[in-house]
Amino acid sequence: MENNQLKVQNTYSFWKLILFTPITFGIYPLVKFTAMGNDLTRCDSKTNCPYWVLAIFLTGITLGIYPLIWWHNVCSRIGALNPSNGFSAGTFWGWNILGGLILFGPLVFLWKLCNAMNSIAEQVNLTSSEE
Repeated sequence: MENNQLKVQNTYSFWKLILFTPITFGIYPLVKFTAMGNDLTRCDSKTNCPYWVLAIFLTGITLGIYPLIWWHNVCSRIGALNPSNGFSAGTFWGWNILGGLILFGPLVFLWKLCNAMNSIAEQVNLTSSEE
């Protein structure tokens, strides 16, 4: 990877996602999840559909199937970038999908997602500053 691709500029706060989602009528997560996808692309050079396109256009057309595929792929990429954080596609399926049955599971997923992305950002930014 080239040095200019390694800078991750975003931080992800669970509490901001929880607080700003209702205040902004759902626009804040669109912006943050799109930024997350862009940060992942900077780290592993794999492209993905921007989250806002997914949320606005593709969810309805695919009857909600494409978002499941998108999240599965993104969570797999996060796990591959930093395997030591214990995050994977299984985290998405376990906490966000099955955890929805106990109501607080999606919140645990968001918490783990924010921590995993901040861990990757810290690791990538530290590595790029050493080069």
